[in-house]
Amino acid sequence: MSINPSRVRRCALTLIYAAMENGGSYDDVNEDLFWSVALERDTDQYRQALAKAVLHTCRATADSARLLEQRISAALEASHGDMTALTLRESLQRYANRTDEWEESLAALRAEVNNKRAVGTDDLYARSRSCLRLAQALLGLGQELLPGFADFPAYRAVLEPLAAVVKRRARLLEACSGLGDRDYLAGKAEFAGMLRLMDDMAALRPAAEKLARNVLAKRERLEDELAGLLEHYDMGRLDMVDRSILLLALYELRVAGLTPAIVVSEATDLADTFSGTKSATFIHGVIGSAAKK
Repeated sequence: MSINPSRVRRCALTLIYAAMENGGSYDDVNEDLFWSVALERDTDQYRQALAKAVLHTCRATADSARLLEQRISAALEASHGDMTALTLRESLQRYANRTDEWEESLAALRAEVNNKRAVGTDDLYARSRSCLRLAQALLGLGQELLPGFADFPAYRAVLEPLAAVVKRRARLLEACSGLGDRDYLAGKAEFAGMLRLMDDMAALRPAAEKLARNVLAKRERLEDELAGLLEHYDMGRLDMVDRSILLLALYELRVAGLTPAIVVSEATDLADTFSGTKSATFIHGVIGSAAKK
């Protein structure tokens, strides 16, 4: 999985800046706090996409739920009073109870998605994950339930129609529970956007942290070169953002081996975004000079 290099560079720059503000020590950077902020937009998008995917996958549950309820009731009524069918009734009741939990969780998720005043996506994500867990549990109960029907031939007339509904719902439950599985999503074109968000969030953090750590590990060597490039300019006057951009650019030029044109362009863009046009011109000149050596 390849992540956008410019995005990795931007996150790495912020980590480098945070470390430089702490005397150049990466160990003092609060990574969890940083990433909760850096990935907030992606996280919200993913959570919203997951919630909508759950509702889309389970959109046809209402009618099948009513049919399931009717057929479970018929089986319970038919076997009522038969002590030899006690285990059957208990299994049917467990399946019915878990079905009710799942349907209630779906209804709550639907209400949260439709609530335009909702703030944040923490509750939305928790509800989505609850739906996935309940779907997985219900799928397992169904797989345990069906083989046992063969032990009660006297109730075949009510159990066969029930089995047909449970099997149909198993396909839906499998699709729902698979929404949290990357391998499952990889084969579904309709979830390509959600998969891309999932992969981007998984790949960005280690890539950016590795780049930031590598730059800081070479900091002394890079600052020595930077001091030589800043003729007639005091390093102590250098803005910390500009200094971080220059260290990152020099690392990519000298250590990572990126082509000068890319390094100059990316450093200038970072400066323009994080420090302003005046700094962008200054950094363009410094890195341009370094590239010629």
